[in-house]
This record gives sequence, structure tokens and C-alpha cells, in this order.
Amino acid sequence: MSAMELPIIQVNHADRLFACRQKIEEAVHQIIFSERLVEFTPAEIAMAIADIADDYILTIAKQHSAKH
Repeated sequence: MSAMELPIIQVNHADRLFACRQKIEEAVHQIIFSERLVEFTPAEIAMAIADIADDYILTIAKQHSAKH
């Protein structure tokens, strides 16, 4: 790919991410505001979820780059 070529972007990517978020958002909110996790604040739980998701994304990226 030359410097002037742009990568191909899937048109439906944003729509899929939005649809996925709609499907899981309630479940994530239930985890964040769960009374069973009362020793942690909702902010702490949300940050832990984000950290776990970040680790997963980094793992996928490493696996993808290892295949090339």
C-alpha cells in the first residue's frame, strides 16, 4: 500500500459495534451496579471491565500480528 492509499474500511463496522453494544449494555450495567460486588464502587468495576477488555484487545492484536 502506498502512502496515498487509504485502508479499506468496512461500511458496516460502526453499525455492528452499535448493535453489539445494545445487546450487552444492560448486562454490563448489571455487573457494574451489582449489589454482590458492593465492596467495589461502580467506577472501580467499570474500570476493571475496561481493563479486561483492553487486555483482550491487545491479545487479539498480538495474535493477528503473529500470523503475518
